[in-house]
Order: sequence, then C-alpha cells, then structure tokens
Amino acid sequence: MAGRWLVWRAGARWLAGATTLALAGFAQGAAPVADTVLLNGKVYTAEQAQPWADSVAIKDGRFVLVGEREAAQQWIGSGTVVRDLGGATVLPGLIDGHSHPGILSLFASTTLAVAPDSDPESLLDWLGDYAAENPDIPFIVAGFWRTGDFGVQGPDKALLDRVVPHRPLALLDDSGHSMWLNSRALAALGVDANTPDPAPGLAFYQRDEQGEPTGWVKEFATAPVQERVLRPQDTQLFKEHLADFLYYLSSQGVTGLYDGGNLWLHDTVYKALAELDGEGRLPLKYEGTVHVHLPHQIDSAVDELKRLRRRYGSERLRFNTIKIHFDGVHEIRTSAVLDDFADEPGNRGNTLVSQQRLTEFIRELHREKIDLHLHVVGDRATRIALDAYEAAGAQGWDYPRLTLCHLELVDDADIPRFAELGVIANFTPHWFGDLFQGGAQTLGERNNHKMRARSFDDAGATVTFSSDVVVPFERERANPFLGMQTGLTRQEPALGREGPVMAPAHERLSLDQLLQGYTLNGAYQFRQPERVGSIAVGKDADLVILADDLFAMDPYRIADTRVVGTMVDGQFITR
Repeated sequence: MAGRWLVWRAGARWLAGATTLALAGFAQGAAPVADTVLLNGKVYTAEQAQPWADSVAIKDGRFVLVGEREAAQQWIGSGTVVRDLGGATVLPGLIDGHSHPGILSLFASTTLAVAPDSDPESLLDWLGDYAAENPDIPFIVAGFWRTGDFGVQGPDKALLDRVVPHRPLALLDDSGHSMWLNSRALAALGVDANTPDPAPGLAFYQRDEQGEPTGWVKEFATAPVQERVLRPQDTQLFKEHLADFLYYLSSQGVTGLYDGGNLWLHDTVYKALAELDGEGRLPLKYEGTVHVHLPHQIDSAVDELKRLRRRYGSERLRFNTIKIHFDGVHEIRTSAVLDDFADEPGNRGNTLVSQQRLTEFIRELHREKIDLHLHVVGDRATRIALDAYEAAGAQGWDYPRLTLCHLELVDDADIPRFAELGVIANFTPHWFGDLFQGGAQTLGERNNHKMRARSFDDAGATVTFSSDVVVPFERERANPFLGMQTGLTRQEPALGREGPVMAPAHERLSLDQLLQGYTLNGAYQFRQPERVGSIAVGKDADLVILADDLFAMDPYRIADTRVVGTMVDGQFITR
C-alpha cells in the first residue's frame, strides 16, 4: 500500500516536478543509500535535543538522518528521490487524540436533514414542510434544536406531534447529546412510563409529573434511535464517505488518530476501515476502540475489543484502548459536577458507572494490558475517575494508560493529580472560542473557568489535543491548524481578532505547547513514542510540509495554514 499516497494542495507544483538524482561520483557500495532525501527545509523536529534541522533522509519508511544538507547529501545515490523544499516549514505528522470518523461518515450516509433556522417556531414550520415533501422517509431524523430555548424541563413531544403526527420523528440538539422525539418515535422504540432509564441522572427519558416520557431523551438513552438510523443501507457509500473524511484529515497534516467511538456500530466502521486498509486507502495510523456508552457494556468490553483486534487489526489499524462515555455535558445538565447546576438545585448529573465499578474495571484492564479513555466533562466525573485510578493501585503501572478527554470543568485541587498519577489530559482546542452556548445558564460563575489546558501543562501533565467532530457540517473543524489558532487566542476563528475571548484569557496556549500536544504527547497517548511524534532517526517517516511559515505567521491566520504534502511511513499520500 506504500507508494500510492500524495496529498496534493495548491502551490505544491514542486512535488510534480521533483526529479530523481543520480550522482555520477557516488561510490557504489561505499555508503547506505536513502529512498528519499528532503533538502533545504525549515524542519521542526519536536526533539528537545535537536529542535531544528534543514534536511532529512528516509529509508524503508524510517528517518535515517535528520540534520544539515551536507550530511543528507551523503545518503543520495542512484534511485534516491531528492526534493528541494525551498525553505518550506516541515512538522512531524500531527496526531488527533480523539475524533469520530465513523460516526461522521455514518451521518453523511443517512437522510439527516438540517433545518435552516433553529428558532423554535421556524423549526416547527420547516419540519411540517419537510415531512410533506418527503413522504417516503419512514423515520425522519433532523437537526438541530437549541437546548437553551426550552429551559430545565426541555421540549415536549406534543409540539412535534402537531407537525408530524403519523411518522416517527427525532430531532438532534445542538449539543449532540440529546434528542427530541415525537410520540410515534417513542412508540417505535417501545418507550413508555414503565421503561427504565438506562443510567439515571445521565442517560434517561425526561418525564412529566405522571412519569410519562415528554419526548426529551438524554445522552445514550438515544442509542436505539441513533443505531437504527445510522446503520447504513449502502455500505459502499458509507465506505467512500469514510475514505473522503480520512483523506481530508490527511490533507490537513493528520497522520494518526484515536477513534472516540461508534456506539455499538463498530463492526460496520472497522469492516470498512479494514477494507480501505487492504485496498491501500487508509491514509493514516488509526487506533480503534470499543465505545462503552451504556452501563451493561462494560462487562463485555474487553472481550469485544479482543474480537475487533483479531478480526480487523493490522499494522495500521490497531485496537488497544476502550473508551467509556463516563458523564454527559453541561448544556443538558448531565455532566457530573461537584455542586448543583445553577438553574436546577438538587441536580449534579451522574456517571455511567460507580467509582467502585470503574476501579474494578481498571484492574481488569491492567491484567489484560489494555488502555482506557474516558469522556469527562464535569469536575465530579474527573475526580471520580482519578480516585478510581488511584484506588486501583495504578500509580506506576504501565497499563492501563488513562486518558481523560474534554475536561471542561476541573477543580483546582485535581489538576496536579494528572502529573502525579501519570494521567493524560486530552483537550479539544477548537472549542476554546466558547463554541458551546448554554454553560452560563447551567453553571453560573463556573462557566468562566472552563477548558484550562495551560494550567494542566504548567502543572506538568501530559496534554494532548483532538478534534472530536461527529457530524458532516463540522468536518472543517477537524483541521488541527484551526485548533491551534483557537488554542492560541481563545477566540472563535470565524469572528477574528475582535471576537470575544473565552475566559479565563490567561489560559491561552503557546504554539510550542500546542505542537507538543499534537505530536510527541499524542504519540505517548498512542503508546508509540518510539515510532511517531517527532522527526528523529529511527522513527517512522511521518511529516507535514507547509506552504506557510507557521512560526512567523499572524496567529489569526493559522487556521488557513496550507499543507502541501503529508507523508506517512516515508510515502507521500495520494488519493
């Protein structure tokens, strides 16, 4: 599969015109010969001992020299491909520590309809028209409604019944963590007053005073709807959507990612990925997972991961991590918080399983040599996860390597514990421009102390970065350079330098911190620091060539950084 790949971008004509140089005076057999030599670049290695170089030599998919032009030229022989970079900036391949290519591509393969206006009245009018214009869709799935428009009790099925009375209808919210269902949809799922909540306080059916479901379904109580709707009718179409998104990531410099989960549709996703791998169309290193999103799934998660590994695993498609959706989100009051939600006294959210069960699971993962990745948004969820890891005796263990992702709200006392316990802190920097609305209503003053990645880094934690995109219209937000700009400014890139700064402003990250998180630290999370994450002799030749000087450009233009070449295992990626 190597040799088929080259990501082509505007301004990369030097790639098309690259020549193979044979040096007549090169003494045959006198020295090893590289497959590829890149000369005259501005190579950021991410290695502390040698942070910069201007040339590299590559043989058999690995770096064999990182240094100066004169040394690199010694590796040139008959058949060596030599490219003059002309001063272009080169970075190590970028690692996305948490994304959802499978879910995004499943959504792209459905009839998900997006309303042009989320205003409740306009949304309902549009839904009625959409249903009338599409009489053959048996189960309508559309988006998106704003959670902030309906208060603590949320929306009611009666409003949807008025506009779509005869077919099941499910509307996704703007947080991605709940749905609004009409009566027909609830009936199709067999949900009524007697249906137990999958995880009370986290994944549950909002109910009226008589215990009847109102139609607001939170967290993965929605899983039956999502899995029913997302199961692709055309698997080839799904596979092509998946390939398209992965090549998009590659075109933005991503050479490795961790899959944050696919509900219980993982066979659909990993079968397609294994096929792409076999066809030479998996353009990056991919860490798969089992996505535990309902309490009972934790009991079978280890066996399920082993099955996926046996069935689909390869050198490029690995399975070494289980992900648990441990709590919810602030916007719908399902995150596990230490103090009550500001607008709902008595509610502190909940976690998927208890601390004791999590501790037992961590010990099981230690025996099985499997890593763990937890979705934690609230400060109580983070504390429970850290307490469970500590109680399991995990300090000093090699397995499981624990990553806590999102970390929107964390108590000050818990930040130093990440370094003390060796826990990885994974953040999504494109959220740092205050992308999600509703936190001020549910958290009050706590909303001004979210997503403090710099404090974690300053406290010595290993910090990694991710995109966490789940639906097709978010695709461009998976661009790591957009994440870097937002991490630097804590302002939404679309609003420019005059946009509001997300508090606290002193949590703005440096470019060095961001690059560390996207490279070497990401490699550590992947358990591959000896292979990827930096440009160093002996490591896989994964790199990114830029048309722009990332280190000199205006921070408010970094989202527009142009990638002209992405290399994985010594080969440029091509579609």
